[in-house]
Amino acid sequence: MNYKETINKGLKRGYEVVIESKDLADGISQKTEEIRKTIKVDGFRPGKVPVSIVNQKHGESIKAEVLNKLINDNVFSIVDEKKFRPIAQPKVDLKEKKNETDDTIFSFELELFPEIKLVDFQKIKIESFKVNIKDKEVNQRVDLIAKNQKSYEDQSNSYKAKKDDSVRLDYEGTIDGKNFDGGKAEDQSIVIGSGQYLKDLEDGLVGLKAGDTKKIAVKFPENYQAEDLKGANAIFECVIKKIGSPKETKVDDEFAKSVGTENLDDLKSKVKDQMQKEYDDLTKNISKKNLFEALELEHKFELPEELIKTEFNNLKEGHLNAQNPASDDHKREIKDKKLSDDNDKKFSSEAKKRIQLGLILQEVGRLNKIQVTQDEMNKALYEYAMNFRGQEQKVIEYYKNNQDAMTQLQAPIYENKILDFILEKVKLESKDIDVDSFIKIYNGGNVEKSTSDKKSTTKKKSDIKKKKTLKKKVATKKKTEKK
Repeated sequence: MNYKETINKGLKRGYEVVIESKDLADGISQKTEEIRKTIKVDGFRPGKVPVSIVNQKHGESIKAEVLNKLINDNVFSIVDEKKFRPIAQPKVDLKEKKNETDDTIFSFELELFPEIKLVDFQKIKIESFKVNIKDKEVNQRVDLIAKNQKSYEDQSNSYKAKKDDSVRLDYEGTIDGKNFDGGKAEDQSIVIGSGQYLKDLEDGLVGLKAGDTKKIAVKFPENYQAEDLKGANAIFECVIKKIGSPKETKVDDEFAKSVGTENLDDLKSKVKDQMQKEYDDLTKNISKKNLFEALELEHKFELPEELIKTEFNNLKEGHLNAQNPASDDHKREIKDKKLSDDNDKKFSSEAKKRIQLGLILQEVGRLNKIQVTQDEMNKALYEYAMNFRGQEQKVIEYYKNNQDAMTQLQAPIYENKILDFILEKVKLESKDIDVDSFIKIYNGGNVEKSTSDKKSTTKKKSDIKKKKTLKKKVATKKKTEKK
């Protein structure tokens, strides 16, 4: 094998390789002979087809296949000889030949994994929290569950529907006098103002009574999911059957039984367990964030330029193709298809941090032989598919038949296993903390040492607003079904 090094800078390496014309010719001759034994051509017995005819029919493809194999074999041999760990597939450039009988020359470049010396994780200290949940927070969550478990009380036939009422009706929609798919229903319940149906239809039900019939003009939005209905003007003929008004749900043993628990005490116990798990997950996220910062500070090594460039471009494309711009400046960037100077610097820094952290985690996983098991993949796939009611099996089959999709599903599982592995080794300095103090920390504030017995202090309106935002996040209503 004849080659020379052309690049040796940082993590980049480059080589120029010569494939002798004899090696290429021998490879082509051998491959041609293999094809002669199997090719079928009218007028010739198997194995007796002349080489000239084989070359006429398959000469170019044979040459390309042999050359490609010789290039790959040479690249692999050099990488193996040098004991390289390429970060990605090498970039190959084939030089043109003046004469067919000349040697073939190609060059290739590659970027290597950096040498990463992992620190002793036991020397890293990470601040963590344990949220102590009080009865008042449990009661607030139970009240929220009750509020979300709306029930409706039937009204008299003279009662006129208003916002938040439930209207039971039959309807039939037409466009230019013709029916369309999904435009007809019987005994349908629509809650006015819920946003679950078209706004024009919900608004048109206001003021109607049981027994009324009304034709409601409805314009489908331009972004409606059904392509043939986008922006369409329809008429919905509605027959009102019954109107119900929301009634307050009393929080007692009967309510607790209606959501699948034995009694109110049992419901509160289950709610507290659920809340504890939610806060434990959130506190773990903070611990991971603190761990990321510690890993970044403790590890310094050269970063692969190509990986940084790819990550930067991903961040840039995501920002410039965002569907919901965050500000007027963001809108201008999208329109101009160009990042501001500040965002250019921001994404460049973020790309470096992501690549650094990714390489550290990958090295931890490699050295400690951390892998995602098939059972873990099956569990993750099943849980993901449950988000698509009625389509679970199709989702599962899609992922099982799509390797790229499975890889995307596997990546966060693998990362979390590595993070859990590291968190088990670092020194976690745990602090007991009440819900209010944790919410302030979660929203980026600073709090003095807190205990579960510490009373809440007066907060600014901005802090209260942030607190409500997080409480909405962690106050996911309990998914229970009636027995």
